[in-house]
Amino acid sequence: MYQRKVQVTGGATFFVTLPKEWAQKVGLVRGGLVSLLPNDSGALLLVPPPSEGRNSCSIALGDWDFNRLQRETISRYIAGYDIIKVTGERIGQEQRRMVREIAQGLIGLEIFEETQGTVVLHSLVNMREFPVQRTLRRIFDMAQAMLADAVAAFVNHDQELARDVVERDADVDRLVLLVARQFGLLLRDLLAESEVELSRLRFLHIHTVADQLERVADHAAKISQAALTLGGGLKPSVTKKVTGLASASASILTQAVEAFEALDEEKANAVLEEKAVSTRLAEQARATASADQPESAHAISIVMDSLLRVREYGFNIAESALDAQAVSRTSP
Repeated sequence: MYQRKVQVTGGATFFVTLPKEWAQKVGLVRGGLVSLLPNDSGALLLVPPPSEGRNSCSIALGDWDFNRLQRETISRYIAGYDIIKVTGERIGQEQRRMVREIAQGLIGLEIFEETQGTVVLHSLVNMREFPVQRTLRRIFDMAQAMLADAVAAFVNHDQELARDVVERDADVDRLVLLVARQFGLLLRDLLAESEVELSRLRFLHIHTVADQLERVADHAAKISQAALTLGGGLKPSVTKKVTGLASASASILTQAVEAFEALDEEKANAVLEEKAVSTRLAEQARATASADQPESAHAISIVMDSLLRVREYGFNIAESALDAQAVSRTSP
């Protein structure tokens, strides 16, 4: 940490000097311009002019499988790098195919240049054109629709619909990673709070809720996978218990998201009050549903467990709503 005394010149202008070591490191010269960005916390961020290569990184490609390369690439994408260079002595055809497939799964990431030993990925999307509140609402709408369709596929033994839900999970993942990338840019001061019109703490809560909704989508896909394993239809008693729990879980999720978006403390608390009241009844429904149709007990248990998890994610989102509301009270 550098510390400087505030000085006054002319009786009205406040100024401080900049550390020489820092100024040289970021390439400041006499007459150069810096940006001063106020944050909601009261801090003033000093941003040097952009420098070529400052927001680029490299991945030294090893003898990796697809999952390892995907993890390495996504970590750089989330960190907010605009240029990701994948390098190796000689990048084979299969490795290039993997790079292309990974890039297609990330919004705005495109292959810009290829040589024998390099594949260069550029992020071509302007993060400022994706308001995060709108993205969060889109994630919720998609996850909610997936959940409803997954339950319908399970109770109606609709395998085509089940496969469609599984495929949609990747679309939710892409949007959640976009939110994570925006948050990474904000943390690295490559996006300013004034540009996204949100404080870092508010963005943190949005990022947390997006993660919870991603898990809802994952469980919708899991329910759909269970639907694909069913050998036949469900008994009416099982259908009633599955749809009843699904309706209750979806209601909790919807109310929690609405509470978060509106910073509605009363609605968030109302959601959380349901936690103690109905958890025992929901768990009983899970056990009795499996007992009603023992030949399909495994698939039914997976579905009921997933629906209970969706409820828990709704409660987590309601907690985030309270946290965000508390922060909003203390913002200057």
